[in-house]
Order: sequence, then C-alpha cells, then structure tokens
Amino acid sequence: MSWLNLWRNRRRTLITAASVYFAVILSIIMRSATLGVYDNMIHNFVTFSSGYMQVHLKGYWEESNIDNAMEHRASLADTFGRVAGVTAVIPRLQSFVLASGADQTKGAMAMGIIPSLERSATRFSEKLTVGSYPRSDTDRVALLGEELALRLKLKPGDTLVLIGQGYRAASAAGMFRVAGLLQLGSPELNQRMIFLPLKRAQEMFGAESLITSLALQVGNPAALEPVHQRLRQVLDTARLEVKTWKEMYPEMDQFITADSSGHIIMSGILYLMISFGLLGTLLMMTMERTHEFGILIALGLRKSKIGLMLLGESVIIALMGCAMGMLSGFGIVWWFQSNPIRLTGQLRDMYISYGIDPVIALSTRPDIFYIQAVVVLVISVVLVLAPVWKVMRLKPVEAINS
Repeated sequence: MSWLNLWRNRRRTLITAASVYFAVILSIIMRSATLGVYDNMIHNFVTFSSGYMQVHLKGYWEESNIDNAMEHRASLADTFGRVAGVTAVIPRLQSFVLASGADQTKGAMAMGIIPSLERSATRFSEKLTVGSYPRSDTDRVALLGEELALRLKLKPGDTLVLIGQGYRAASAAGMFRVAGLLQLGSPELNQRMIFLPLKRAQEMFGAESLITSLALQVGNPAALEPVHQRLRQVLDTARLEVKTWKEMYPEMDQFITADSSGHIIMSGILYLMISFGLLGTLLMMTMERTHEFGILIALGLRKSKIGLMLLGESVIIALMGCAMGMLSGFGIVWWFQSNPIRLTGQLRDMYISYGIDPVIALSTRPDIFYIQAVVVLVISVVLVLAPVWKVMRLKPVEAINS
C-alpha cells in the first residue's frame, strides 16, 4: 500500500527522492574529499618519516638525539612483524646535518634506510622524479627532496657534502653522489629530507649496527589503536616505547579534528535542507488524504496501521534517493581516486603553506557510503512522527466532512 500510494502523485515523489539523492551525493563527495586529503597528508608525511607507529628507546622522541640509538636486532623486528595488523618493520637511523652543494648550505635531516626494503614496504622508489634509485643497499649515494635539491642547486650526478655530529659526540662527515630527486608529497619533507643507504649512514655517524628507530607500517591506518595495544604487550617496556603518529605529531591530529568538524557541520546543513523537503512532502500527503483516512478509520482500520503505512512511504522515498545517491557517489569517488585533482595557483600555495600536498584524492572508505544511508533513514523515521501524530488525533466524522 505504501508503494502504490507514492505513485498517485508521481512528480512529487520523484522530486522528493531527487532532493534526497542530491543531498546524499554531495555529502558523500564532500566527506570523501575531506578524508582523502587527510589520509593522503598523513600517509605522505608519516610513511617517509616516523611510520604510522615507531619503536625507539625511551626518551628518544623527546630529544631526538643520535646518542639514544639502539642496537639493530633482526629478532626484535621479527617479533613486531608477527603482531597482527603490522605489515612492515623498517629500521632507520636519522640525525640532523648541514648539507652543502656547490655554494649553498642548509640544515637538513639525514635518514639511513635500506633501499630494497623501502622499495617493497613503502613504494619509496615511486617517489623518484629525476635520476635513478640505488641498485645496492651499500651504494655511496643520496636521494634528496626536490625542494632541498633546488635550494642547494644540486642535480643527479652532483656531489653532496654532509657534516654533523655522530654517535657519542664523534665527528660525522661524508661525500655522496646525488642519485636522484624525490617528490614526497609533503612540502615539509621535500624541503629537508636526505636519504642514505643505512650502512653508509652508520659509517658516517660512527654508529655501526645501530638505528634510532623502527618504523612500523600498518594495513589499516583507521584501526591504529588495537595494533598499538598489541605491540605494547610484546614490548620490553623497561627500555623501549612505541608511539603512534598521533602521539608524535599531536598538532597534525588536532588540525584534522578541528577541520573535520567544519565539514561535519556542512553535511548537517545539507541534511537539514532535505529534512524540510521530506517533512513538507509527508505533511502534504497527509492533508490531501484526510478524507480518505477518515473513511478508512470509520470502516475499522486501526490508526496504527495508517501510521505504519505513512512510515513505509517515508522510508521508501528515502531509500530510493539514498540508493541512487550512493551508486552515483561511488562512481564519482572511484573516478577521482584514480584521477586525483592537482591544485594550481593560489590554492596550491595555500595548501603548501599548511604543509599539505596540493592534491585531492578522494577516499573510498566504506563508512563514507553506508553512514549516509543510516542518517537518511533515521531522518525519515523521525520526520514521519509528525504526520503519524496528526493521524492519531484524527476524528473520523470531521475527517470525512473535510
């Protein structure tokens, strides 16, 4: 009966379903773009710096001093690698240095990595824009962020000179051939990162067999906390500690939380708009059928049955618009995830000033889509209470004579 009643006024039903459709699709695109920017920003920054989680000696993160380096033991990495949710355990050695090109010097962060492991675990080689990726884990070469190379006036094949403080106050200096330049996706990392083969970094800093941290990659960044708890259970908490990226970069987490609140408010405004449209349709349908409802009640049909019929009409309209919106939204999101939007002009400069990669790649998290259906269904159930309340107070004689 609910389904048949909807098509008594086909145009009104389709217009109402269309309002739900456009609200759902706009909400999906807006939320997907927001989460896509956040996920891209987090991935680009933490993957090539600290990892989604990092294991290091207690006190290292507060001082970030190479003197707080720990022994690189394969057994330790194997233990963490067996924890459910951890996809890669990556040893790294990092310290601040002065980097010099032909006639320019700039402070930078030198990070020792295992090129072959980074290639498979973080797809590091895909960030190479110019030059070549190290063929061996022991080559005396360096990979630089594009912005840093531009500042130092270096290109592939040039010589890079590094000077800094090594382990236990030893002098650290080295010369490396620039193998390639990287576009890391994070403006901050592009301006200060230098990557060296781990063996060569250990030699330069006088820290043989030592690393400053183990960077941990996870399969599902959204489920970070359960993995964090499992890691703490197998960790030697007397010497080591494990921190998530949210603990290491609280300002980034706070920025995302604050910015996300504004987008949630915008989604709320969209749903408020469709709520008025849906409520107006339901009330109009009820008023037009007052005479009909009076006759049905006089014939013995219970008011609760009429209320259920109105509820069915509301839910069907909501589901029609929501289903079409979710299908269209998924298609648009899938397309723009494969073909991300690269910003230009002033908008690009603004994103870079905030330390965000000027690329909008939409997210395909499942909750982006099904949450819209839940919200619309809840709205439709709440709104139908108004016409149901009107029907429950209806007097058959007055309704028939109206």
